[in-house]
Parts: sequence; C-alpha cells; structure tokens
Amino acid sequence: MRDFLLFVESRDRFAVGLFRQFKIEETPSRVLIITPTLEYKRWVLEYIKSRLADYNKEILVKTKEEGNAVQEEGYKDGLQDRYRFENFVVGKCNELAYKVCFEISSSPGTYTPLFLYGGVGLGKTHLLHALGGRAKSLGYKVVYRQVSDFSEEMIKSLKGGKVEEFRKSYSSKDILLLDDVQFLSGKERTQVELFRIFENLQVREKQIVLVSDRHPKEMADVSERLISRFASGIVLEIGLDEETKLSIVKQKLSLFGLPVDDAHVNYVMENTGYSVREIEGFIKTLKLTGMKEKSPSETLQKEERLLRLVARHFNLKPEDLKRSTKERKVLKARHIAMYFCKSLLGKSYSEISRLFGGADHTSALYAIKKIEEQRQADRKFAYMLEVIEKNLKRFLGLE
Repeated sequence: MRDFLLFVESRDRFAVGLFRQFKIEETPSRVLIITPTLEYKRWVLEYIKSRLADYNKEILVKTKEEGNAVQEEGYKDGLQDRYRFENFVVGKCNELAYKVCFEISSSPGTYTPLFLYGGVGLGKTHLLHALGGRAKSLGYKVVYRQVSDFSEEMIKSLKGGKVEEFRKSYSSKDILLLDDVQFLSGKERTQVELFRIFENLQVREKQIVLVSDRHPKEMADVSERLISRFASGIVLEIGLDEETKLSIVKQKLSLFGLPVDDAHVNYVMENTGYSVREIEGFIKTLKLTGMKEKSPSETLQKEERLLRLVARHFNLKPEDLKRSTKERKVLKARHIAMYFCKSLLGKSYSEISRLFGGADHTSALYAIKKIEEQRQADRKFAYMLEVIEKNLKRFLGLE
C-alpha cells in the first residue's frame, strides 16, 4: 500500500487523501483497490487510466461488495508471499525468534503457543507470514489473521448463525497465526471464541503463534485465562540493535536501487529509528527527493520555540531541558521535546542529541523510541501528547 500511495503522491498529492479512504492491498505483482461505492470505483478507474498507466503492477478495482467476494475466494489463508525467511535480516536481536519460527514451519506443534512481542516495525509480521508460507508449501493447513479481522469474522458468523462453522474453520488448521493481539482489549466475545479455538488446537497439539506490541502480562482488558494461555509457552521479545539496523539499511538501499555507500548509509542511520517500516519508508522517499541539505536559520528558531512550549507545559524553563539530570519530571519533558523535534521538525537523531548536549545520536534515538512505545501503550499519555502536539503545530505555524 505504501508503494502505491507514494507513486500516487509523485503524480498528485491531493489524490493521496482520497486513496487513503479506500482499502488497498498490495502484493509484488498487483494492487487491489476496494471502494465503498460504484461511483468511487468509476472515479478510480478513470484516474488510473489518465495518471497511473505506467505503474508497473496490475491494478484491480472492486466495490466493497465485490471485494468481499474476492476476500472469500482468494484470501482465505491471509498469507502474503513477499514476506519470506530468505529476505528477513537476521541479527542478535531477532536470531532466536527467527530460528524458532523456521523450525515451527516444518514441525508445527514443537513450540506452542509461541508469543512474539516488540515495538512497531521490527519484523514480527514478516516472521508470521514467512512461517506460514513455508509451512503451507510443505502441505500444512495455515491461517493468518489480524485480531481485528478475526473479530469481524466472528461477529459476522454470530449474526448469521454460523458460529459453529467459524469455530470449526479455525480449529481444523495445523497452524493459527494471530497478529496484533493487543487489540483483543475490551473485545469480550472475541476473547471467548478465541479461548475455545485456542483450547481445541492445544488439545490436538496444533501450533499457535501470537504477535503483540507488548508482553502478555502488560495487556489490558484481556481475560486472565487468555493471558495465562498466551504466557504458557515460549515468549520472545524482538528488538533491533545497531548492527542489525545497519544490515537492514544496506539491504533496503540495495533493494530500492540506491548506492550502498557511507554517505547514504549514514544519512539513513541518522534520520531513522529502530523500525524497519520507518527505514523502508524513509529510503523510498529518499529515492524520490535525494539527500537534503539542512537550512540552519529557520529550524533553529523553531527549535527554541518548541523547547519553550514543552518546558512551559511542565512548568519548567527551556534551559532545564538541556541540563544533565535524573529528575523524572525533567527527563520526561526532555524526552518529549526530543520526540517532537523529530516528528514535527524532522531533525536527525544526531542534530537532536547535539541540541540537548548528547555525545552522539544514540541518546536521542533511545529517548524517542521510549516515547513512541509509551504513546502506543498508555492512552492517557497518548492524549497528553496529542494536546501538546496540537499546541506546538499552532505555535510553530505547522498547521
């Protein structure tokens, strides 16, 4: 989907907003666009004919009703071929998870359940699809689902009086791959049905692999009996260390046809965090825009204004955010200021570290990563950041 939207943006930025309203599924060979109405379908077809004729993939356009039919006919297992073990970059931070998934793909039930967790864009979903694809090629019955899709299927079957068929469909598989398990939060009936399927698969010694952005014990509004099942097998955290990130940057630069030299590698390393998605998106943009020179005057002024507003929010002085301290309130404000220097001003990690007195880019990188993780896990914290972000955008003229 990101490839397609990036290509659309290179032709017409206004159209990107419209395309985001549609469901887009992209594979290495084609793009499927699902529109809510027939009128939208006609507009998309006309737009593609006039603007996107040179996109090097087959583009299919369906209405929502047609798309549902396609989903039932062609996407039953949910697996994506482009994610394979061969193109997964292995490092110290993910080596164990890789080995376990690879072993499971040829011998389901060896480690069950397997629970993988870690931040966004670290390759968890890649491993799920790679595992499923290899197992499928060896003749095993596999199904991959995101929790949101699993929940929708369950509700649809419940309303249609087909809940038994729903249970049998999942319980008959050799491998169940369930992604974004944190979104089970608050979905009581979905949790009940998953528990039944989970128990059925466990009794039959089938394989269950679950993926989340947090440890099972940190999941809110999920029943204790499910949490205990999730934690009853192997629980592995996936991260991204500097060495593995470097390997990924080099692989992605090569993949998108950019030079794998020190200039490009260092530029990507300094301007991205520990997320494969962020790295890939940054390199795709880099291919279109090239490396940008920094203009010092305007951003310096915005940096100081940003520091003033964040400091004011926490009843601190701007200079407090730059001093070395272990005081929790100051550290929190400091990390938030670093986060917004990156997300709103587009500063590199090296520049942010220098602004706050750090020796190298790692101090900013870890601080920003910490804020990103807390924003995902803590709703109150996320709301506070939204308020600060809204004020900053108005204060800095970024709206």
